[in-house]
Amino acid sequence: MQEIKLNKDLNKIQENVFMGLTLRQSIWGGIGLALGTAVYFYLTRRGISSDVSTVAVAIVVAPFAALGFVNYHGMPFERIVRALIKQFILCPKRLVYRHENHFYEKDKHHIKTLQELEAKINDEDTQNSSIQ
Repeated sequence: MQEIKLNKDLNKIQENVFMGLTLRQSIWGGIGLALGTAVYFYLTRRGISSDVSTVAVAIVVAPFAALGFVNYHGMPFERIVRALIKQFILCPKRLVYRHENHFYEKDKHHIKTLQELEAKINDEDTQNSSIQ
C-alpha cells in the first residue's frame, strides 16, 4: 500500500512559478537582478573597478533579495520592517519592573498584628528589666 504525505498546515503550501521559486520570489529576484545589472554596467563604464562595482551591486540588490526571500513567523520582510519601526521608533515603551509580593499582600494584616504584639512584648520586657 502506498502512502502519500501531505502537509497538515495548508497555509504553508506555496505554488512554484519559475524554477522552484514562488511568484513573490521571482518578481523581487527579477527586479534585483535587473537593477544589479544596471548598476554594475553603469559603474564599470564610469571607470570604477569591477571589485568595487560588485560590492556596490551587492549593497543595492540585498534589500530586493530580502523582500523576496525573507519570511519570519509567516511575515514577509516588509511587515517585519514595519513592525520593528513601530516597536522601536514610533511607539517605544519603557518597561519598568515592579516587584509585587502576593504573599505579603495576602498576609499583611496578620504580619502587622504579629509585629505589634512582638513590639508590645519587647516593651514589657524592657520595662520589667529596668524595674529590677
